[in-house]
Amino acid sequence: MSEPERRNYFRDLYELGSDPSATLGRKIEQAITIGRDRLGVDYGVLSYTGHGEYEVVDSTIESGEFRAGTIHDLETTWCRHVVDGREVLTVADAGASAYSDDIAREATCLQCYVGAPVRVDGDIYGTLCFSSETPREEPFDEDEQRFVELLTRWIGHEIERERHYQALDAQNERLDEFAGMLAHDLRNPLTTAYGYTELVAETVDDPESGYLGTALDSLDRMETLIADTLSLARDGVDVGERESVQLSTVARTAWKTVDPATATLTVVDDRTIHADESRLRQLFENLFRNVDEHCEADVTVTVAGTDDGFVVEDTGPGLPESIAASLFDGDYTEGRRGLGLLIVERIVSGHGWSGAVESTTDGTRFVFGDIGITTTPSVVS
Repeated sequence: MSEPERRNYFRDLYELGSDPSATLGRKIEQAITIGRDRLGVDYGVLSYTGHGEYEVVDSTIESGEFRAGTIHDLETTWCRHVVDGREVLTVADAGASAYSDDIAREATCLQCYVGAPVRVDGDIYGTLCFSSETPREEPFDEDEQRFVELLTRWIGHEIERERHYQALDAQNERLDEFAGMLAHDLRNPLTTAYGYTELVAETVDDPESGYLGTALDSLDRMETLIADTLSLARDGVDVGERESVQLSTVARTAWKTVDPATATLTVVDDRTIHADESRLRQLFENLFRNVDEHCEADVTVTVAGTDDGFVVEDTGPGLPESIAASLFDGDYTEGRRGLGLLIVERIVSGHGWSGAVESTTDGTRFVFGDIGITTTPSVVS
């Protein structure tokens, strides 16, 4: 094969993936058509052999025995050799080859054949083959065989990706259903608690009415958290509408909600950032709740603006090494992180921010970057 011809082969492979909107069926159709034309043979066929039969998934044969959708006995096809050997097979002239007496020659009437296995998730899915009813004058050379193998890899990857998307869609549907049921089951008692608390608050004076007002604020916040969590489950990691929010204001509101008994908050180098305020508040609340639950007395928590984001740092005992290693693109199986830190990760990724954690026995530092900064810093006392 000449160098210009070789370049054309790989240009074809590149162009196969140039249309991201093409369906899987359209991509397969293009692949088998390009292969047939480049190899100069009559037919191109993609088969599925997972059930022990030869099912034609797609074919350049528009009518006749091997059109798309037909099923045949695998043991009478050339492709059985590919499935059994798990490697490419080439037969330029069946009558003048070691396969002159092969059952496939008479059963299919094909005298010229090249095929390779299609692998999906490590298993043999089927075969991609190109053939003619007349012998080929020249054997298939190494570049042509490599071209067919690369086509099968590309098709296998596309089928694999489609399967994964389908599995993810099904998983998301189940998650959506579960989240909806959970939200309903949580909101019922929440509504009851809100109603009775509001009723009692109207019949008492201070300081009791103030206490009940705080309880109502907490119930309101619970409703918001349920809505946000349901949104995370249904919409994935993406966040809602963003706006300019003051870092110190959101942090102090979250601190007041959690109200750690043995810690103090300091905010320095304030920023106005572009974020979903409710989600950002949820991020702070989960970090502050970790401090409240896992740190000893006299802990200082510092929220500080940076050039491209902010940090949250505490003087506590630090995270377990396995959990710290599992956060923000680490190995999830390394540590048993709680729901709070998982929500933090989702909020960060949903905004498109970067996240990192540095933890020692002297404290933990969460760093969030790549954030839209809309104002210059100011010091908060």
